Amino acid sequence: MFSFVCVLLLAAEFCHAQQLSKPEQNFEFLWNEFDERYALFLPRRVDWNLLYKIYRPKVTPQTSDDELFEIMSNMLTQLNDLHVRLDSDNPPRSFRSGKSHEVVMEQFGSVENFLRYFKQRPIDEKYLKTELQERHENIFAYAWLDDHVGYFHFNKFFDVEKSSRAIDEIVSDFMDAKGIIIDVRRNGGGDDCVGKAIADRFADKKRLYMMVQEKNGPGHGDFEEPVEWYVEPGGPTQFTKPVVLLIDFTSGSAAENFALAMRVLPHAKIVGDFTAGCFADAEADKLPNGWYFSLSKNLFRDHNGFCWEGIGVPPDLRVVNTKKDLADGRDRILEFAIQMIE
Repeated sequence: MFSFVCVLLLAAEFCHAQQLSKPEQNFEFLWNEFDERYALFLPRRVDWNLLYKIYRPKVTPQTSDDELFEIMSNMLTQLNDLHVRLDSDNPPRSFRSGKSHEVVMEQFGSVENFLRYFKQRPIDEKYLKTELQERHENIFAYAWLDDHVGYFHFNKFFDVEKSSRAIDEIVSDFMDAKGIIIDVRRNGGGDDCVGKAIADRFADKKRLYMMVQEKNGPGHGDFEEPVEWYVEPGGPTQFTKPVVLLIDFTSGSAAENFALAMRVLPHAKIVGDFTAGCFADAEADKLPNGWYFSLSKNLFRDHNGFCWEGIGVPPDLRVVNTKKDLADGRDRILEFAIQMIE
């Protein structure tokens, strides 16, 4: 009897799906995929069922592709998550949720302008005493700012082995420095294992810095037991003199998890502005109509169990570069960090 009832329910559900128009089918598919797979409804305090009641009535059999894309985007923007995307190829459309996207449009006018800015090193040559040395496929760049302060920037977290060799060389060259400035502005993330390997070169002892839980069921609170991440002394030598980490809204994903590691070190301070606020790993998939979407699939918390999703890692000391500073080539954040070490 139970099996018979289940068959009837599945048949009814199938018939209902068949009766829906293509716009309605695609909306239902997107909403259900997020409902079961998205990991951050609880920490971001989003009522997904309420959003269904608001946006589902807007989709009808007459809804055009342009209208459907806008409706879906408006719903997904409520998640405030840069790892949430919606893209279509024909015609080309792209949506990305998150406060940082809004900041980009406000400050730079277009995504293209921001990408040109993002691909450049954040440091101006006038601050350098020595020429920038690049390592590991130009991911790392380092130089002396004066006789006492070393500086390095890296633009992504990629390849643990090569990154470890690069950071070991950098730390060795800066061992006589009074302090080191690490810059993860304009860093979009990558492999968290690389972040741990780099942070290990600045660790004085083993310290918990992050806990990660994988989603393991359809419920919004269904997660596996947390996996603990520790920063601990690694590599041939460790630098445990003053360290200043530079962050801002262009520091995202693995760059933020790296900041979680650095902020538990007693000799490290964080300067700049809040990071992007998107810590989780992203997972991509496709709608029935061929549009692509991505969502956050797991939950990251700091050593105290707090989730900074949608907020970003806060700096210890907040310093912000204005539009005029950027136009004039002035970096108040870097200047403040140099003063701290000197």
